[in-house]
Amino acid sequence: MSATIDASRLTLLLNELRLPATKHLWQQFAERSDKEGWPAARLLMALVEHEVAERDRRRIERHLGEAKLPADKILDNFDFTAVPMISKAQVSALCAGDGWLDKGANLLLFGPPGGGKSHLAAAIGLSLVEKGWRVFYTRTSDLVQRLQIARREFGLEAAIQRLDRYHLLILDDLVYVTKDQAETSVLFELISTRYERRSVLITANQPFGEWGKVFQDPAMTLAAVDRLVHHATIFEMNVESYRRRTALARKKPGPGRTPQHATIKNVESLTLSDNQTET
Repeated sequence: MSATIDASRLTLLLNELRLPATKHLWQQFAERSDKEGWPAARLLMALVEHEVAERDRRRIERHLGEAKLPADKILDNFDFTAVPMISKAQVSALCAGDGWLDKGANLLLFGPPGGGKSHLAAAIGLSLVEKGWRVFYTRTSDLVQRLQIARREFGLEAAIQRLDRYHLLILDDLVYVTKDQAETSVLFELISTRYERRSVLITANQPFGEWGKVFQDPAMTLAAVDRLVHHATIFEMNVESYRRRTALARKKPGPGRTPQHATIKNVESLTLSDNQTET
């Protein structure tokens, strides 16, 4: 039956309906349907399922591009053993997004530099994008500068509204915002606008008691903290720097580990391969 169809006209119609997956697959599926004697409903269902799956794939790909997440920061290579105070099960639950993103709740990660905060934040963001949520990752100082420029051009409200498209806004390195009243005021306005509407994930090196370094006005500091913690999950990742641990591990080879430097065995039998590490 499929042989009697005007293929060119069908292609034009599928283009008009914006069904690219169906346009590329219908002939293959129609031939299989004719060969195996599928009911019409089964053929239609197969085409629709593939069209929906392809749309989901393209949407996730588009959202991943706009998220600006750093590369290679995924849960599979995050070392949960190095941060025993963080429950992998709890992180997995947060990665679903249900129950907190739809309520505008927040996630706050505290700890010294090198403790894995940025890695965990990016990994959670990636998992959420893969599940259909929209995420935007940025260094706090970069976003604050953009918002300050928008304010000077009388476009701050519009700039903040554009960020509303994202279910989660990841602000990395909060304390690196410069202590300028004009800059911190736009950050406060962003936090206030998203309060109980859209979620924020913040990483910070200092606890709340040190946030006076960010918000010079004590009243603004208290108001910002109050809005962030009202509906929030807080992870305190007070562990040794991952970079420091890695550097120390390189200096102390474990049992059976190939030495990083040559070791003299026997002067007469020493060869080039004996004297070099493998590359």
